[in-house]
Amino acid sequence: MKEKLLNNLGLKVASLVLALGVWMAVVNISNPVINDSQLVTVEVRNEEALKAANLTYEIDGKDVVAVSYQVRTRDRSLVKASDFHAYVDLKDYNVTGAIPITVEINKDKESLVKSDTITAKPMVIRIKAEQLQTKKFDLQVDTKGTGKEGYRPGTINLVPDNVTVEGPESVIGLINHMGVEIQINNNVSSDFSSSGTPLFYDANGNKLDLANKVTVNKPEIDYYVQMLKAKELPLNYEVTGQVAKGYRYTGLETDVKSVSVVGTKSVLASLTSIAVSSDKLNIDGATKDKVVQLDLSQYLPPNTTLAGDKYKDVSVKLKVEPLTTRVFTLQLNELDKKGMSADYSYSFDKQTCDVTVKGLKEDLDALKEENLNAVLEVSDLNPGTYPGQLHFEIAEGFEITVYTPFNVTVATEPEHTGPAQTQETTVSSTSESASQ
Repeated sequence: MKEKLLNNLGLKVASLVLALGVWMAVVNISNPVINDSQLVTVEVRNEEALKAANLTYEIDGKDVVAVSYQVRTRDRSLVKASDFHAYVDLKDYNVTGAIPITVEINKDKESLVKSDTITAKPMVIRIKAEQLQTKKFDLQVDTKGTGKEGYRPGTINLVPDNVTVEGPESVIGLINHMGVEIQINNNVSSDFSSSGTPLFYDANGNKLDLANKVTVNKPEIDYYVQMLKAKELPLNYEVTGQVAKGYRYTGLETDVKSVSVVGTKSVLASLTSIAVSSDKLNIDGATKDKVVQLDLSQYLPPNTTLAGDKYKDVSVKLKVEPLTTRVFTLQLNELDKKGMSADYSYSFDKQTCDVTVKGLKEDLDALKEENLNAVLEVSDLNPGTYPGQLHFEIAEGFEITVYTPFNVTVATEPEHTGPAQTQETTVSSTSESASQ
């Protein structure tokens, strides 16, 4: 088989080349009509027709169509996508959203392509129309950086300080607020000005990319930043009131324990801290944690301001926990006795005494019997039986609520008679016998 294919190979190749040449000659002579196509972007016309109805739109799908046409073979390379104009007219918009596509060809190419052979695929473009909304937003400032050490931004002026946004109702609804991001370099210690683009933010403070979906009446915002001497000052939160009975205030939690305050050098020199006194920090009758929001700018000394806006909504938690009790058992014989006498003995009608202590559960779990420092009071007690009196020296935060009653009996110790006394008596008796 291989030998048959290779036999007269040169002649076979020559025949193939000759056949191709003959075909090309026939094509060039006859110049037949062929089908061809170009990808063309669809233009949208008369947008004001929807805007007049207070509507906005977006194309549902691709805005490119395949334009098919017939052209003679020799003219094929002369026809480009730019020779066609595909468009939809929004005057033809209807509730279905389907608008027919019209395709035209440049007049200088009409001799190459017959207009009655031009078709578009798809034949329609779908438009999603939506109510147009206009909304005004006050601009917030988002500063990045703090400036040179010892300095902080003071007053920041935006011009203008608000913008008007126009766009689809559903898109406008995504915007929670708008702002301008201002970069403050680490070497800045004097006032400066510049401009920035207004940015979109959602409710969580995340940036939204809506530049191609809405229009803003002011695409550039000028800003002026005042740089002032700064000082970091600790905050003293003044908590007032008493929690409900059976509960205890256990402290304050907040991420903001100090603030950066700006002002003149002489004013800052006299400041060592900032007192935060507010009715919101009252815990009267509280039985659970209380969370409050504070605008720290309200508690600043005169002629000072906060460095930035992040301290205008500070969360503070006032912690309130329930009190509980724990019972400790004391061995009465092991108690220290205050005012005891060596001439007396002390006994009890019970071996143990239960002591109930009130406090926070975490603190009670760490408390031990020896931490009670219990002492039995026996001063000035003569022989007899008395109710036991205990005194405690316990750490702050605990309260001895009750202990089980018991009696202590005080008795006289018997006189001690030892061997020396017996010997002395015997010697004395012997001497008396000898003298008689």
